[in-house]
Amino acid sequence: MDNIKKFERIVHIFFLLQSRSVIPIEELMEKFQVTKRTIYRDLSMLERVGIPMVHNPGAGYSIVDSFRLPPARFTEGEVLSVMIAEKIMRNHETESVRRNFEQVLTKIKSSFHNYQKSEILHLQDKLLIKEKFDSKDYVPNIMDTLLKSSVQKKLTGILYRNAKGDQPSFRTVEPIGVFNENGNWYLLAFCHSRCDYRNFRLDRIQKLDVLEKYFEKEHLSVSELNKRYHSQYFTEITVSIDKKYAHFLSSERDNFGYVKETIIGETVVLNFNCKTHPTSFVRWFLRFIDVGEIIEPAYLKEELFVILKAGTVRMDKYHV
Repeated sequence: MDNIKKFERIVHIFFLLQSRSVIPIEELMEKFQVTKRTIYRDLSMLERVGIPMVHNPGAGYSIVDSFRLPPARFTEGEVLSVMIAEKIMRNHETESVRRNFEQVLTKIKSSFHNYQKSEILHLQDKLLIKEKFDSKDYVPNIMDTLLKSSVQKKLTGILYRNAKGDQPSFRTVEPIGVFNENGNWYLLAFCHSRCDYRNFRLDRIQKLDVLEKYFEKEHLSVSELNKRYHSQYFTEITVSIDKKYAHFLSSERDNFGYVKETIIGETVVLNFNCKTHPTSFVRWFLRFIDVGEIIEPAYLKEELFVILKAGTVRMDKYHV
């Protein structure tokens, strides 16, 4: 049994080496939960059976680029799709499916050329998927263009329609990456019009042009900027609702930055870090006003009262 495990580990190491331009020895130790000495033995075994390897001091090990299993010919779009699929499947809820898919992708990537492996590496921090991704969700056609322009550091022009539905405006942006959140895809970019970082929903981009101009500014990765950006722009909201009605909120509460709930007797207190406009939260919560209330912030309680009052006046007109 130990020999079988050893053989499987060595084969897996081989595929990992072929799927990456270089892989650190420490990463192999952590992945297989073995000592450095064991990994060195496995690498030595691969060399003895004719696998030509190169040690890159300070970086790790790699296989000579001219040696690989008979390679399939992958197009640029197919390489990009492999990376997107890998990101999506990392959030798959079934561990066995996730693990098997990872092994399949490792074998696919093992036949990539070195420049394709490098391309995958550069794309890794351009795409962020933070939550479970439903197989029915769409992947926008413009994503590959945006990802490539972010890697190539090319200025991009977009014709963008905002949430209010105003006349679309032209923006020149420096694409940093793409991420998925609350069922929507967003481009995170530095906007020249606003001189600041902005999120643009991909389904609101009416037109896209990659310009023949490059930007020189070095930006943080999409995941790092996303954390920083969102930590500055959300509203902390606390509400309470009768316990027997709390389950009615569960289907949509994640759309408004649901954090946690606390049961206090017959009442459930819910906390949100709302990243959408607070008014959208108020109008959503209006559906539960007969069984719940907004605790804080106070100004949202007042806004809710104003909406209710305006609605009452409007209804009175209808019944005259």
